[in-house]
Amino acid sequence: MCCNAFKKIGIDDRGLYKDPLEDIETRRTELYSGVEELFKDHEGREHLVIDNQIFVNATDKTDPEIIVLKKAITDLTFQHPCWGESMPNASVPLELEIANLVAKGKQVLSLREVEELNSISKVSVLSNEELRDFLQFHHSLGKLIYFDTPQLRGYVIISPLLLVEVMRSFVTDIAFWPKKGLIRNTFERMSGSGIIQRKDLYLIWEQKHFNKISPYKEFIFDMLIHLDILSEQRRYDTNTGSRLPVENFFVPCMLTQRNDTRFMTHECTPEKAISLAFVFKGTIIPPALPNRLISACLSMWTVKTYEGKQLLFSGFIGLSFDKAHDIVVCVEGNKILLFIVHETSNGLIVPDIATGIKECMFTTLERISEFYKSTVSSSSQKLPFHIEYACSRLECHVTEEAALTTDEWICEEHKIVHTKDKWNIWNQDQGKEQCEINCQGLQEDALNQIPSDIELQRFSSRCEETVIRELAIHLGMTLHEWEKLRSDYEFVDIVKYRVLVTWREKYSGRFSNIAKALQDMDLTTHTLCQVKRIRKGHCVINEEYMDLIPTDEILDKLAQVIGTVSFQLGIELGLPITSIDIIRYKNGRDLVGQCKDILFQWREDQRIRPTIRVLVQALVNVDRGAKCLEEIIKTVGVKKYTQHEEVEEEKEGKVKTLMKN
Repeated sequence: MCCNAFKKIGIDDRGLYKDPLEDIETRRTELYSGVEELFKDHEGREHLVIDNQIFVNATDKTDPEIIVLKKAITDLTFQHPCWGESMPNASVPLELEIANLVAKGKQVLSLREVEELNSISKVSVLSNEELRDFLQFHHSLGKLIYFDTPQLRGYVIISPLLLVEVMRSFVTDIAFWPKKGLIRNTFERMSGSGIIQRKDLYLIWEQKHFNKISPYKEFIFDMLIHLDILSEQRRYDTNTGSRLPVENFFVPCMLTQRNDTRFMTHECTPEKAISLAFVFKGTIIPPALPNRLISACLSMWTVKTYEGKQLLFSGFIGLSFDKAHDIVVCVEGNKILLFIVHETSNGLIVPDIATGIKECMFTTLERISEFYKSTVSSSSQKLPFHIEYACSRLECHVTEEAALTTDEWICEEHKIVHTKDKWNIWNQDQGKEQCEINCQGLQEDALNQIPSDIELQRFSSRCEETVIRELAIHLGMTLHEWEKLRSDYEFVDIVKYRVLVTWREKYSGRFSNIAKALQDMDLTTHTLCQVKRIRKGHCVINEEYMDLIPTDEILDKLAQVIGTVSFQLGIELGLPITSIDIIRYKNGRDLVGQCKDILFQWREDQRIRPTIRVLVQALVNVDRGAKCLEEIIKTVGVKKYTQHEEVEEEKEGKVKTLMKN
């Protein structure tokens, strides 16, 4: 019972049977003492009704304790807050029809069958809107299962026990595995790697004791993905941009292997990482919750491979966010720990990235927690977890409320003083481009870093031509070098960028050099802070399209409207300067040709999956905005993935695939 309506209802323990026993009273005392001990510190203890110590002989219909059990259940029913209230009766005929079908062994109905049942009623027929309300209300009560999503709204599970059978079919202990054969091999592979294929699960469902699942296997499979029990391992056709049929799926709840890599000791260190914890009430977290979280993470980011091993283990996952940032999620007791790891130093972690990841994880946990609320009191309206920030050594924790309202916090174990500013990295205003009033500029680690191509592009684009020219001279470049670049390149934005690249290569220039030059020019150094920010742009492209690779048609049309920022776009998309130079030389003054080659070369990059989401962010970063891409997608559309989509493996040569793996 996990519905708020049951705020005063306890949980009746009815799983204790005495039929094979002789010394009943001794065993009764032992068992109930064990239950008391097990739940003594559990937050749900007050909801456990075991005062009667009912002990039933399941083989004896005349056992007097059956009467005691019935009375206990009846008493609990009468305590329901809604008991005695008037209830709408328009849906009663449909309820009775469904109950009769369940009694006859029916477990799943198509939505059309439900609509037909409703329409033939001689007493009351629900409207389409009322029928949807009926399904959603009874879903909330647990009487049936209905998800009003495009993939799942075609069917209704009228017997929720079917979901128990579905889970039992593949989430099971080794003792229940077949002794040998293909299904045994599937379970062994799933236990070691957490991976199962669609055909393997279909084979499991063909077994005699799971044959009621098989007729609805595609619907059930989609539902498992919707519930984050399975997570797709995606592949993409880079020629068409469409998703290929998914072969492999992750099943985190079946992973038994613990993390045995050196990643946490060699990479996720206090020097490279920052951390926070989602702390849950009680002493442990229900295993289903972190498993669903890991599955959700797999749908958002790519599993990191470290020293030849994928960082996917029981209660642990490592993910690649981009080329410099990694994410770690792991479970310890009643905490889900989140680490963000930079490849060189935690001082270089981009605050917008940290804030975005934190918000994404918070929202995902909030959604998942709705399924696993651990109390049934009115307080269950509150979140079952709170956030705590880790100290500089990643070991001690302070609550978010205390951290943000206290000027200083000294961690208990290491006695390190932490000021309130330390937590700003987790709480950036992503819609604000200017620095906060108390911003102290780039940290020492960031100042000692050599700026990347993308960072120089972002910095130069924010400065006027005269500022960059004077800055270049302060950095050691000559006026002659500036004038030569000015004559070599038609567009001044390219000149501004080129002079900084030339300086960096000539002097091994660092951010600290730029900062000092800006100070000498009496200019703010906070321009450098913005280089590390991720600009937030407005985009109305459907979320389901954002992780698709743009098709040839989309890139062809986009190339025609990019204009003079194709060079900057190429830098933002991560193309090497040498590649962009070759493209510009080959196409001459043909801007459309330049942009087309840049976009198509970017799409072939195997390091980061070239999705519409990445393209949108790059367009925002070069001040072009995503509106042009939105209009193109609105006109030509995006090929949407379907479960039965057939893709010819050889159309114009071998199909290239990208795996989110």
